[in-house]
Amino acid sequence: MESHSLQARIEHGIVELRAAHPRITHCRATLERSREGAAERHSLRLDIRWPQHQSLVCGPGRDSAEEAVQAAFDVAARSLTPHA
Repeated sequence: MESHSLQARIEHGIVELRAAHPRITHCRATLERSREGAAERHSLRLDIRWPQHQSLVCGPGRDSAEEAVQAAFDVAARSLTPHA
């Protein structure tokens, strides 16, 4: 996946989180790449904030950036409390 379409997927995920949790005031995403032996791994970190709360979500490492983005938003959707 090209970088601009990956960025669009991340932005779409943030929009979906904000739609599900309208109190979210800030969501910042950071895509990280690392090496495990010869393999390149990707993970997405999300810094999600709403009044008087903060949630830091780190998606599991995946072989592709696309999988990492999806995994992180899945974790965030499951872990955010109803008042977010």
